[in-house]
Amino acid sequence: MHLQEVIQMNIFLNLDSSWANPAAVALMIAGLLLMVRGLRGGRDGARALLGQRTDMLSRIEGFRLTVFGLVLIGVGAAVMWQARWLLLLALGIGFVEILESSTLIAVWKWGRRTESGQTTTLRPSAPRSPQPTGSRDTVVALPESLG
Repeated sequence: MHLQEVIQMNIFLNLDSSWANPAAVALMIAGLLLMVRGLRGGRDGARALLGQRTDMLSRIEGFRLTVFGLVLIGVGAAVMWQARWLLLLALGIGFVEILESSTLIAVWKWGRRTESGQTTTLRPSAPRSPQPTGSRDTVVALPESLG
């Protein structure tokens, strides 16, 4: 089993540079474009991390795009330089930051919907069985030694 782990780790070092370097450059260019898009926003300036007149939700969405672009740049650089540590660092930090910002965005949007009264009622997936009569009104008397 130890030999299999060593072989899997050496696969990264044996990448053919004839296709790996152009793919890494393409990945880095895409990452750079996403990073700029996250910092400056779209055509209308929405979802910009550095936008002057944007709300916090748009800034967080811009942050998420910026981080995703940085992850792509890091992965491209790791492939080009054949640096496993950089690949693991870019994917690890990127995963955590994108997960945190996505969770924050989802909660923020949910909060906005509940404030405006657009909540959706949750329906159980399976029908509930009826409660026995009097089950809520049952009083259990504790012995005096416990009470």
